[in-house]
Amino acid sequence: MNSFLTFTKGERVAIIVLAAVIFLLIAANFFIIKYKPNVNKNSLNIDSIMALHEAAIEELNARKIAEQLERDIRIQKAKEENEKRKHQKLKKPEFKKEDRIAENVVLKKEIEIVNLNTADTMLLMELPEIGTFFARNIIAYKEKLGGFIDKQQLLEVYGLDSSRFEIISPYINIDSISIRKIRINHDDFKTILRHPYIEYEDVKKIVNYRETKGMITNWEQYKKVVTRDDVEERLRLYLEF
Repeated sequence: MNSFLTFTKGERVAIIVLAAVIFLLIAANFFIIKYKPNVNKNSLNIDSIMALHEAAIEELNARKIAEQLERDIRIQKAKEENEKRKHQKLKKPEFKKEDRIAENVVLKKEIEIVNLNTADTMLLMELPEIGTFFARNIIAYKEKLGGFIDKQQLLEVYGLDSSRFEIISPYINIDSISIRKIRINHDDFKTILRHPYIEYEDVKKIVNYRETKGMITNWEQYKKVVTRDDVEERLRLYLEF
């Protein structure tokens, strides 16, 4: 028994070293458990933060795409509205003759009556169906005539048809006091020829008669001088003998 418990010097050293190692292992394990290193909790949530960041980016991109889509839709609608307005301007509504007359009878209360012989282009353009083109043509023809004496003379204006005449007829009147007359015995060749009711051959006969036989004194004599059966009867109101 004593020999069994008896250790040599070397064995005793080995036992001591082994015991020391075991003690150090136990102490180290205790130290590690007791003094765990402080871990930043935020570092544990890095995956969550990255996920939130990516979600925010996706949401921002989705919002930008939605805003761009909305802008594109507004632009497209604006273009369609512009095209629609252009089409409506180009396309004039078609009315039956009776409808146009009836419509303008209602408007008559709002439109002032126009005197053809004193109205200018701007005033004529206030009449229904009369734009710049017809207003200028009416003024030009009035200057050639020396003034209107009858509404029906509007049918002699270039481009103005009977339908348009019936529409504007209720809004016009004639003041023939200021009619400019032709001095048939004194005006020169060009002045007489300017009148729409006098033809070139008529002027030649008038001037020749004045130079060879003297003055033309009345309407009946005028018709004999020009020797035409189709002389416009309204012309007599424009002549001064």
